[in-house]
Amino acid sequence: MTDAQPQNNNDEDVVVECELEAAPEKVWRALTVPELVATWLDVPAHQGGGFNNDGPAYRIVEALPYSRVRYAWSDAATTELESFVTFDLCPNGDGGTSFRLTHSAERTVVAPANSNSPPLMCRAA
Repeated sequence: MTDAQPQNNNDEDVVVECELEAAPEKVWRALTVPELVATWLDVPAHQGGGFNNDGPAYRIVEALPYSRVRYAWSDAATTELESFVTFDLCPNGDGGTSFRLTHSAERTVVAPANSNSPPLMCRAA
């Protein structure tokens, strides 16, 4: 891996770009096979990601083979809601991968169970 270059898209996003010697297919596996993700990102190995009460956890919310993987990310050790981590992969001319990681401060919005509005109902046809 060459030197990683952190960047910011907005005030809260963290972006890191670098060149990896591995082909996009190999990097893709490291990002999508739970046992490999557990080793590389130091998160528990749960099939399809999954959440637990011990620390960081992820679930895949977008997957474009060999080019993009997006996780919803949470950490039980903090009080913050989910954030999103996006991995963009692009083959480079040397047989390796141009790698871009974006950890977005975008948060999921949790709606209250009772929003104090009338229920929306559909009529059965």
